[in-house]
Amino acid sequence: MMAILEISGLSKRFGGLHALDSVDLTVEAGEIVGIIGPNGAGKSTFFNVLSGVMKPTSGRVVFRGHDITGHKPNRIASKGLVRTFQGTVLFSDLSVFDNVRVACHIPAHVNLLSDLVGLPSVRRREREMSERTMEILKLAGLQDVRDKLAKDLPHGHQRSLGVAVALATEPKLLCLDEPVTGMNAEEIEAMMELIARIRGRGITILLVEHAMKVVMSVCERIMVLNFGEKIAEGTCAEIQDDEAVIEAYLGRPDDDAS
Repeated sequence: MMAILEISGLSKRFGGLHALDSVDLTVEAGEIVGIIGPNGAGKSTFFNVLSGVMKPTSGRVVFRGHDITGHKPNRIASKGLVRTFQGTVLFSDLSVFDNVRVACHIPAHVNLLSDLVGLPSVRRREREMSERTMEILKLAGLQDVRDKLAKDLPHGHQRSLGVAVALATEPKLLCLDEPVTGMNAEEIEAMMELIARIRGRGITILLVEHAMKVVMSVCERIMVLNFGEKIAEGTCAEIQDDEAVIEAYLGRPDDDAS
């Protein structure tokens, strides 16, 4: 295995506040790594800096051997590092199929002149995009609702569609930001299965999530943030037994009784 992502000394300050403070993390290709911590720990800031939404105050981000520190989001995404957001961002008045198909155009390097002329290569590409769209919808379990408008989907399907749109951009590393927020038990189970299928396609995953059942079930390693600092990193078993993590986040079984 080789590192797909190497983060060293990553910091983000807002005035005197350290939202991130010298965070280091190495992610191997094909891993699922969870990022947990209490509210305000720096998880969203970490994703924002990693994906280019915010520029770091200091530190370095190397993705697939290239330094992407401070690059713009579109440039980072074009290299294969793609994120979802806590709030699902969709074209609400487009169908499920069209939401994913539009996203398929992003890595396709569309030539406007060729499209206007209607060359055979363009028609072939459009067929290929439609086929790829259906492949992604099947992966996400959305093939049966392909013709529904995004706004008419139940919450769980909307979250899955957000992931499907991200997959259409052909990520090498997918950053999932609280993908099971607001879901019921059945929807959570479906999302966990989807994450496993994505990993089965060879896509590396970074997962920010509060639902510990999900984190402990799908992740191989976990990084724990607290007040912008990394306080622990290890396997699920190691994190569960880490005194600093128990104190800051997980809590002790007898805490509720006191």
